Amino acid sequence: MRDAAAATGGGTWTPALAQVPPPSTRRLALRVTAAAERTLRSGHPWLFDGAITAQSKDGAPGDLAVIFDRKGRFLAVGLYDPTAPIRVRILQHNKQASIDAAFFATRIHAAVARRAPLAATAADPVAGTNGYRLIHGENDGLPGLVVDRYAATLVLRLDTPAWAPH
Repeated sequence: MRDAAAATGGGTWTPALAQVPPPSTRRLALRVTAAAERTLRSGHPWLFDGAITAQSKDGAPGDLAVIFDRKGRFLAVGLYDPTAPIRVRILQHNKQASIDAAFFATRIHAAVARRAPLAATAADPVAGTNGYRLIHGENDGLPGLVVDRYAATLVLRLDTPAWAPH
């Protein structure tokens, strides 16, 4: 997308994601089936639409969904997508956490650190590579988010619109 200054002949390009509204502060409360309770307790990264038995209100892509078992105990929190079969991409299981910029930064930095041994360096360009997957979505605790590195270029893939506000 181009900003207004660029459209009139001056200015710079504005990244499309910079135009996305900030994440909502809304939280949805969801209750799930017994089968979903078991899969979430075992660490599954997704909650499917058919597993939701109750929802506190309508949600928008990117709203945080707090998931409770049938007795009202916390199970998980994740990113909500109202139109996808994968209704919630789980960010945190079994214990509550603040889902904020610091949470995402910690997960991203951990993923980058795990992949650091893959990277070629100026001191030893033969020992590594300059093309690899930097963030592996579910494997890195960031379900639906993939980042590939090709030399100095990073390619971001969002597998759900729930990531766009974040």
